[in-house]
Amino acid sequence: MKGIIIYKGKYGATAQYAAWLADALGLPVVSTDQQASVDLSGYDYVMVGSPVYVGKLLMRDWLHENATVLQHKKVFVFIVNSASADDKQREDAVVKGNLPDELAKASKIYFLRGRVVINKLSWTDRLVVKLGAMMEKDPEKKALMRRGFDGVKRENVNPLIKAALEYSNSEALL
Repeated sequence: MKGIIIYKGKYGATAQYAAWLADALGLPVVSTDQQASVDLSGYDYVMVGSPVYVGKLLMRDWLHENATVLQHKKVFVFIVNSASADDKQREDAVVKGNLPDELAKASKIYFLRGRVVINKLSWTDRLVVKLGAMMEKDPEKKALMRRGFDGVKRENVNPLIKAALEYSNSEALL
């Protein structure tokens, strides 16, 4: 089974997850920042990684542009965000607002914890985080948004690695 990892990132968390996946699975990695188009015809499965900014995936447009091709492949989507693992409502909203319906139904979707390092954000992103913190009702989440956090850990990709290996091994047996 031949796979590829395609991602788009901004501050490094998504790139880190893509690198860990590539290392564990022996897959090539392509950043859409470096290469606008990718020929997916030679791949059996595709791992797509994107962070969320103000509810929008950075790879939203790419996913819609490539939806027809991706529908004929096994797709694993990893979404890097600031939401806690138990925020199912927010996760559902991200999927519904960003992935084409057919792709969302057919894909395995994984939410991975990201990071926010306040002093490394652009001034516009700092402003967005500050405004988001002001609107946040939960005091714990508000504090995290104000001071930043780092939830990027190698073990976060373990379920994704396991699913990809299970898929590769099950398809190889056919």
